[in-house]
Amino acid sequence: MPKQDFNIAELIEKNSNKFQLNIPQYLQQGFEICNQYAVGFIIYFLLFMLISSSIGRVQYFGDIINRVAVTPLLMVGAFLVARDISKAQSYDFDHFWGGFRHLSPLLMMSLTQGFVFLFFLAPIFISGDFIQYLDWFEEWKKYPLEMSSFPGYQPWYALLFIPILYLSISWMYAPFFIVFKNQNAWEALETSRKLVTQQWWQFATFYFLVQIISLSGVLFLGIGILYSLPIGACILYASFEDIISFYLKNEKEDIDLMENLLDAFR
Repeated sequence: MPKQDFNIAELIEKNSNKFQLNIPQYLQQGFEICNQYAVGFIIYFLLFMLISSSIGRVQYFGDIINRVAVTPLLMVGAFLVARDISKAQSYDFDHFWGGFRHLSPLLMMSLTQGFVFLFFLAPIFISGDFIQYLDWFEEWKKYPLEMSSFPGYQPWYALLFIPILYLSISWMYAPFFIVFKNQNAWEALETSRKLVTQQWWQFATFYFLVQIISLSGVLFLGIGILYSLPIGACILYASFEDIISFYLKNEKEDIDLMENLLDAFR
């Protein structure tokens, strides 16, 4: 067996076989994992949403705190429980809070992403009134259907979001590499990018499908999102587990082949 502490980034780079997503399998596994502890997932995501909603009320900084700290820390809790269920390990509600054991790298990951995104959006802030933008965003959160267009909007603003979209999807597995492979923030972001960019469009399709599933619960009187969000999280975990298995399996096959060749010449 290959060791679990292999540098997964190196395995991804040197492997000539590109990973292929098996989306139907992940959907099935995601539902199965979530349904084994549905009550726990629903209660956890209810707390998740209550915490996020409370912090989001803080003017100007609430949304930033949620994006940088609350969401990454709490979301990985669902991944941790999904892993325990998938691996047939013991689990309980306390495991949902395991993300706090990875507080530092998760915060660094979020801050790095935030600074990179702000860099791409800098032309917007430089060309206008930053405080005016913040005020508009605060009003938009309260009355999204009644707001006018973004103040001072220019058509070229849309181009600035292309690299943000590209990197957002490329970095989708960074939290997994931090939590399950003990990588630091930058290593996790780079490993995820190297993996996803090999088949970016395929991963982008999968990413948006997971988002649709995660938000589909809104159609069921809104409360259904407490069930659909953990399903989306479990689907993402199932894909990550398959990715790791693929690269470790290929590494084991290469090691076995080398050992057989050495044995043949002894």
